[in-house]
Amino acid sequence: MPIDHRQTKRRFLGVQFVDCQVYGRLYLNAEGTVYTGRCPRCGATVRARVGDEGTKCRFFLAACRR
Repeated sequence: MPIDHRQTKRRFLGVQFVDCQVYGRLYLNAEGTVYTGRCPRCGATVRARVGDEGTKCRFFLAACRR
């Protein structure tokens, strides 16, 4: 039976890219070790590492201009 990807929940962090003044998301990789994503306007890559001493925050600000 095929998987309906619209029903698959992906873990993400919300990010306000302050330089481009746009919202985006960072998605958790398959290994569960890092959230990665790109600014939708300028394409700059942003990463957030997952660690034991992390935070419960789900929304962040990021500088994005290359």
